[in-house]
Amino acid sequence: MWSRRLLAGAALATLLSCPAHAQIEDSWLEQVDPWGISYLEEDEPALRTRMWRGARGEDLLALMQEARTKGLSPAEQMLMRRLALSAGQAPEGEDSDALLAERARIAFELGEAAAAAGQFAELGSPDAAAMAADLNLVLGNEATACEALTTPGLEGDYWPKLRAVCAALAGNTSGAELAMEMAQAQGVEDSWLSAAIFAMSGVAPKPPKAKFDNGIGFVMSNRAFLEVTPDAVPEDRADIAAAMARRKLTPPDVRVKAAQIAAEAGLIDREEFRIAYNSALAADGFNPRTLLSEAKFADADGARSDAETAEAIAAALEEAQANPARFAATASLLRDGMARLPLGPDTEDKALLFARANIAAGELEEALRWVTPPEPEPEPEPISLAPAMPTALLEDIGPAPEDDPVPDAADSAGPDDDSSLAEAGREQDPGTDEDALSPDPEPEPEPVPDPPSFNAAWIGALVILSDPDASKSAIRKAADDLIAAAEMEGKTEAAARIFALWTAAGTAPPSEARTFLSLESPVSDASSAPGDAIAVWAAARSGTAAEVVLRTVSLTNGDASELGLADITLILAALQDVGAEDAARLLALEATGYWKEAP
Repeated sequence: MWSRRLLAGAALATLLSCPAHAQIEDSWLEQVDPWGISYLEEDEPALRTRMWRGARGEDLLALMQEARTKGLSPAEQMLMRRLALSAGQAPEGEDSDALLAERARIAFELGEAAAAAGQFAELGSPDAAAMAADLNLVLGNEATACEALTTPGLEGDYWPKLRAVCAALAGNTSGAELAMEMAQAQGVEDSWLSAAIFAMSGVAPKPPKAKFDNGIGFVMSNRAFLEVTPDAVPEDRADIAAAMARRKLTPPDVRVKAAQIAAEAGLIDREEFRIAYNSALAADGFNPRTLLSEAKFADADGARSDAETAEAIAAALEEAQANPARFAATASLLRDGMARLPLGPDTEDKALLFARANIAAGELEEALRWVTPPEPEPEPEPISLAPAMPTALLEDIGPAPEDDPVPDAADSAGPDDDSSLAEAGREQDPGTDEDALSPDPEPEPEPVPDPPSFNAAWIGALVILSDPDASKSAIRKAADDLIAAAEMEGKTEAAARIFALWTAAGTAPPSEARTFLSLESPVSDASSAPGDAIAVWAAARSGTAAEVVLRTVSLTNGDASELGLADITLILAALQDVGAEDAARLLALEATGYWKEAP
């Protein structure tokens, strides 16, 4: 329903043709700078308030109009979300209003419904107001959406339909039917909405199927209890998918599909994702239709063996390797299942995959467990087979009366037997024995443990890259392990890239790792267009954080691992300079390509 042209163009038509006071007339927003409103959580980091300053409006506008909002990696999602939701000082120049409309469009396409509704409401045009009202229906703010009907001068096809919907939501189905007749008289046709209203009143012989392409479809489908199929989940409306995933009455197979879309877009957290799947697993007749559903089902099935469960989890993770957002969402859902599996013969061939998945899920200790061989069990002490007899009992028994003790050779020797006496003397005086003067034998040195495999050392290095609080001793050990394994297996360039990413993310490699980096950095990993990366860094030097974000997301293009080492290093340095240290570290992790495979 809402095309990109409508969002960016129609909303702007009123903005550019009306004076500023007309856009916010009769509103409390008259005293509020729309650029200065933050839509982030209180404890969530924001971009600096001067993020729009230092660049020409026309340059920023071109970057925003071309900005990617779909298929983003988790780091790109974080950056674009802060761009659209952070409060800041208004850009300078005549393009400020156009930039404000683009900001609202980006928030909408990211699925940030609450922020987009608020930003569209600030634009003041009928089309932008329609967007705000429709988003409020998705958010469950039905009273706010219907209150927009009192705004004078509303034009467009949306408002007659909203009037009918609001009447139906108030229980006035007769009024809703009349409103639809009036809309049709004005040339506004919507056969699906008319059928949904009749279904809500109970007079439709054959209710339509549910549809969720916009807020009106979402609220009417739910209120009229229309039949919902997985095909109804909108692929391009992650905000509606998130609302469907949170709704308890959503059919199980529909709910899990919606949850998958919302989780990949970063709109529901790990717990909400888990609840959606667990509710589906608990529903009668739920039939797993995807590899992810099968993996969750296998994990919950106590009759499955460890090998079967590991196979199902691995299949779901391998399918999710198409992009980092899907891999991270899948890993977060399956983390508990992986934690319940032991590292053993049934799982060792999947250990590296499970380690990478735990990196994605933020479970760093679990990641290390999967690449750490279990300690061998200590050998049991030898058990004496001779029966023990108390000493006191031996004293009481004494020698058997019928058995005379047999004298040994020393006792039987006569007093004149000099050879026997000499032997006895030597036995009593150890100082005369040459062997007694020899030193004790030196203990055998403990065996030196073999260095870890490169895959294990690589996971250890990823753990350091993921952890901003890693200790110096942990950093040194990870560096030593990676250097030793890389030299043994001939993967020095991959190790050097990790050390470079450590540095760019804010983790200082130890001295030997820096020397290794200078000697082993890939010479073929040069930038194909160094000017683009330098432009990102230059924007950071000028303090224009918004430009840094827009240029970064344009260059990374969903897969930062495809960038050369020089390019990604400049980009990460720029993000550090504008205060986005957490996003820089996450992007550095993605630049390893860890979700795809090991080097």
